[in-house]
Amino acid sequence: MEIRLGTRRSDLAIWQASHVADLIRGVEPAAEVRLVFVSSVGDKDRRSAFHQLGGIGAFTKESEDTLLRNEVDLVVHSLKDLPTKLQPGLVLAAVPKREDPRDAICGVTLSQLRPGLRVGTGSIRRKAQLLELCNGLDIRPIRGNVSPRLCKAKNRQGIDATLLAAAGLSRLGLLHEASQILDARVFPYAVGQGALAAEAREEDTALIALLQKIEDRQSRSEVDAERALMRSLDAGCSLPVGVSATWLAGTLTLRGQVTHPDGQRKITDESVGLADQADAIGRSLGHKLLQQGAEEILKAALRSVEEQRTI
Repeated sequence: MEIRLGTRRSDLAIWQASHVADLIRGVEPAAEVRLVFVSSVGDKDRRSAFHQLGGIGAFTKESEDTLLRNEVDLVVHSLKDLPTKLQPGLVLAAVPKREDPRDAICGVTLSQLRPGLRVGTGSIRRKAQLLELCNGLDIRPIRGNVSPRLCKAKNRQGIDATLLAAAGLSRLGLLHEASQILDARVFPYAVGQGALAAEAREEDTALIALLQKIEDRQSRSEVDAERALMRSLDAGCSLPVGVSATWLAGTLTLRGQVTHPDGQRKITDESVGLADQADAIGRSLGHKLLQQGAEEILKAALRSVEEQRTI
């Protein structure tokens, strides 16, 4: 069985695609998995902020288009980049075991944050949550691959610190560069962060059946609940929504936080249910957050995004 696996060209994307390829070979030794490189809008434009690229789908749409054109059989994404609504004809076929979903700060620790400190991040969520912890930080937009961002923070090239996903650092053997792994109760992470998405065509039932063998049930339940929350809020991955999910004896607890872009207000709540009720857990949490005023905060975040797009 030959499988053409689409991936972006960054070191992290290649690691992730190769990891999924190895998982496939582990359950189907006869599988011949070949990487096919695809460029995304986010790869082609390294200067614009993420939300200026259109946010949702900036790193995934081209890969999905190659699937629909039958140029590849499967694409692997960082799940946090994947829109909650997939293109017609495509399915989230598998979610392998999730790595640590938390954020990592490099250059300083949270206790060392102070007004005027230059922190590089292109994430509206991270910016809002940082400002909530320390008003007066000098948040500077930064994008690009992991290593150059680390280098800028280490050498104080325009920034004193940066935030990255702990999972990405771990996958590249760079976790030692983190000054602190952030407690998700204090600094909730992005929806789907640390998880991988194996996306395929809905009609390819044999491939989907194979991919189900590499799926991790706990990871799938967590991300399904998180993505259901985002759908209920009608929020994209570029908006300031943070989550944390925990399992205990078959019960899933999903916590959510919506933070105003200026960091001056946040709304938090949680929903609990059986792990096989992930979608209902996410929708329930979304309803709770909306009742407390999350829509107003998300509208403010959207206005902030639109204003920055016109600069």
